[in-house]
Amino acid sequence: MQRFIGLLKEDLKNKLGMIVIIWYVLGMFCLLFSIKRTIPAGEVRSLYVGAGNTSFFVSAVVFGILMGAVSFHFLCSEPKTDLYFGLPFTRRQLYVAGYLNNFFLFAVPLSLCRILFFGISVSMGYCQYEDSVRSVGMGCLVLILGFLFLMGLAMLAFLLAQNTGYRIGLLVLFLMGPGVGIGLAERMLGDMVPSFYRSDLLETLKEYLSPLVLLAKAAGVKEYVDGSGWILEEHLPYILVLAFVCVLLFFVNLFVFDIRPAERGSGMFTFRWVAYLVRYICMGFAVLWFVDGLQSFASGGFSAGLAVVGVMFGVPVVHGLLNMVIAFDARKFISARWHLLAEFLVMAVVIIAFSILGHREAGVPDKEDMKAAAVVLPALASGCDSEQTLSQMRIEGDGLSAVYDWIREACGEKSKAENPYELIVKYELKNGRSRYYKYQLPGYMLVSFDEVYRQEGYKQGIYEALRMDNLRYYEVHWTNGMEEYTLDLDEQERQALLEAYQEDLMKLSFAEIRQRTPIGQIVFASTKDQGDVSGYLYPGFAKTLTELSQYGIHAKKKIGDYEIVKIVTDRYLFQNGLLYNVRYLAAQDTVTDPQKIAELSADLYVEEFCVDRQLNLKDENTEYTVYYRDSEGQTVRSVKCWKDL
Repeated sequence: MQRFIGLLKEDLKNKLGMIVIIWYVLGMFCLLFSIKRTIPAGEVRSLYVGAGNTSFFVSAVVFGILMGAVSFHFLCSEPKTDLYFGLPFTRRQLYVAGYLNNFFLFAVPLSLCRILFFGISVSMGYCQYEDSVRSVGMGCLVLILGFLFLMGLAMLAFLLAQNTGYRIGLLVLFLMGPGVGIGLAERMLGDMVPSFYRSDLLETLKEYLSPLVLLAKAAGVKEYVDGSGWILEEHLPYILVLAFVCVLLFFVNLFVFDIRPAERGSGMFTFRWVAYLVRYICMGFAVLWFVDGLQSFASGGFSAGLAVVGVMFGVPVVHGLLNMVIAFDARKFISARWHLLAEFLVMAVVIIAFSILGHREAGVPDKEDMKAAAVVLPALASGCDSEQTLSQMRIEGDGLSAVYDWIREACGEKSKAENPYELIVKYELKNGRSRYYKYQLPGYMLVSFDEVYRQEGYKQGIYEALRMDNLRYYEVHWTNGMEEYTLDLDEQERQALLEAYQEDLMKLSFAEIRQRTPIGQIVFASTKDQGDVSGYLYPGFAKTLTELSQYGIHAKKKIGDYEIVKIVTDRYLFQNGLLYNVRYLAAQDTVTDPQKIAELSADLYVEEFCVDRQLNLKDENTEYTVYYRDSEGQTVRSVKCWKDL
């Protein structure tokens, strides 16, 4: 035991520089935060102590990689390797000593600095002790696991390669390879199946197999959670997987370190099987990327002929390049002929597997197997974000049957539709799975989308205001793009306004959206960091406009009703280029004549509200800047406007 403690001390002497860097960086986080007097507007105060704090997250990533890379520094020199391996310690003892030192060198300063960070936050009133203490503790655990995870990957890359450049390349392959592979799989399925949108299986694999994504999910970085809002149950599966991988990497690295030859071999990798593994993984990535590029360039749907061409030409070229990289010798370009044959066979199997999987993904579920559906028309920009809508919308019962029949009729055209609109559909199946599809809705069928739009489940999913129940901790803002006000309303008045707006939304037809442009916007702004909810006002919203008029808001007021000083017209032209299109100003005109201003302003719409311009078409080549006086007639303001085609 005494000798092992001496080994730990000796290992620490070689890491004094890293000790200083870790304490300095983590200590600076606390120092910089302690002198911070204000919090930027819109930020959640307790975010700083949350498990997803980005500063500490980045430190875990960076120090994990650095500590893993320098753990066995003596392996870079044969004399040092002989010296260390000649000590009266087994390889396993050398490995455990280096691993334990790395663990404590990061875990101790991280935990102390995070606790100090938390104490500063509580004393400054940025968070409450009871609300955030759990998140702080879990933040320490998750980031320590993340440090060990990335340190294990860096160690493995260091042990399996014998050159600094190849070690970095192998580490990049470990970190980025799973994400790149899944991304290529999605692109291939998208090429083979026009209706493919995404797969739950691939999304799950992306979350658990991509190292940085897994760590971000475990900590909660992507969700931007604060200390009081961090929920363990939402992150527990990722934390458990992270802990399992840390243990697995510990034993894998221990095994590799134990059997790794002390002498440097002739190749760039420690073991021959590593070179084979790198060869076939990189071959798969490169050839799939090449095949996908050919399909995208052709833009005519998936072609088996182009896939064959991509494999026939891509495999030999990538094979030769990999020969040179792996052997670090340009003369090896045409070597390893048996590998070339094997690579052809492997890529043929991969393409066939994608074809079979694509055929399976293309099948639409039977109506009897469905539980609910969600439909998104991205061209309808006045609704919610597409991904948010897919997760919140549930069309069930008779509405589900009607929507399913409409989709089969409207999007069942085999030929390529003219002026199509993208339609995204999510089917929830009775077996608990979800299937996603992307269809091309022909332009002439757009009018029939009202069959979906009028469903209560659809509107509940696309309009967040319909999902609100009370406005106890909200205030109401209104704007028409030219003026804006905060309404001085009590809770009962706010509730009445919300109910009127919800009733108007439920009566809103898709035909009105296609033909009318919003005349304003209403925002229910949270006073308790619950998130703001906004919605557009249409000319037909009789009840909402009446409610607003009772509070002195002239929501029906148009651009022409203001005192307009002048209108500047900018006409733009588009020039198609080889790589990109150029938009430039071709002419400018200023209108000051009152009669012409009145005629022109009658057909103008505030650009801010022309969100559905693909439905109610606007002339985007001409931009109108209206200079006007506000309701008080004192201040000259300007607003950008568009006009109907």
